[in-house]
Parts: sequence; C-alpha cells; structure tokens
Amino acid sequence: MARLPAGQRRKDFIAAAVQIIAERGMHGATTRRIAERAQAPLASLHYCFHTKEELFLAIYEDMAASQLREGFHVREGSGLGRAAAGLLRQIEAWFGKEDTYAQAQLELFFWVFRQDGDLAKRLYQLHLDVLEGLLRQGLRPDDNVKLVEVLARAIATVVDGLVPQWLTFKDRVMHDTTVDVIAESLERLADAHRITQAAAAG
Repeated sequence: MARLPAGQRRKDFIAAAVQIIAERGMHGATTRRIAERAQAPLASLHYCFHTKEELFLAIYEDMAASQLREGFHVREGSGLGRAAAGLLRQIEAWFGKEDTYAQAQLELFFWVFRQDGDLAKRLYQLHLDVLEGLLRQGLRPDDNVKLVEVLARAIATVVDGLVPQWLTFKDRVMHDTTVDVIAESLERLADAHRITQAAAAG
C-alpha cells in the first residue's frame, strides 16, 4: 500500500467517515469501518485523529470549509431581499448535489448537541455569522439592517427543514418550487421593510 502524506490521509478518513455516518448513523461509524472504507490501516486513523470525537469535529469543520469553497456569494449592494433569496437558492443547490454531506451534517449536529450543548451553540452560531456576513454585502442604503440577523436565522431554519424533505422524497420539482416560494417570500419581506428617505434623514 502506497504511503500517503498525512494531509491527504486525513482527507481520505474524513470522506470515508462522512459516507459511513450517512449510511449507518453516528453509532455505526466505528473507527474500523471508517478505516476500511478509506482503505487504510486502523493505526493510521488513530495517528491522524487521536479520538473519534476529534475526527467528528474535523468533519464538521471540513463541511463548513466545503461550503465556503463552493463560493456562496452575494452581489454587493444588490439589496437585502435579493441577497437572502439568492443565498437560500445557492445553499439548497449545494445540498442537492451533496446528499451524503447533507445527511451526515444532520447526524453530526445532533451528536455534537448531545455531547456538548455549548459547543453545538458555537458551531451553529458560526453558520449564522457566515450568513449574516454575506447578507451584509447585499445591503442597500434603504435596507433595514435590523433584518440581517432575522433573515440569516430564517435561511438557516429553512435549510434545516428542507434537507430532511429532500433526502426523504428526492422530488426535484417540488423541492425547487418550495425553495422558490420561500426565496420570493424572503425578498418581499425585506422589500416591504425598506426605510424611506424621510425616515433615514430623520
């Protein structure tokens, strides 16, 4: 068996763990199964990750990095509503392509939540912070900045609900229609709360 650099070996273990978690859940994701899926010695897994918990947290970090690599973006000054609608569509499109990641992320979050509620809160807040940062890029002068946090949480809530629906039904037409309806609702909500010039001046 060829010797791989440690960085590549870590990536292989993470990819294998994601597949196993999606197939068998957290309880079925044993280190032996993960090592076998990665076609690597079990000792090599324990060398890269001292504990299974360390591996699982690395998966969570890798998922966040994967989403950033996907290049979610918002056009500067496009308007808060349009930014929210576009961002929701981008995230849902990514999860539609990454079924395994979507399922594993659900499993992982609840595992983290049961292990350490404060850590789960910090991880979830990281996602919200990323969403808020992207939404702020789309702000126009007449947008209500108070809606940024609300829309970030709304997007996260919608995604959290749509992922299990997609995994269950795999109905692309219904899924896309639902995303479009919610995206349009977010855009109209933000547009309805625009600040008038008189209010902004006062």
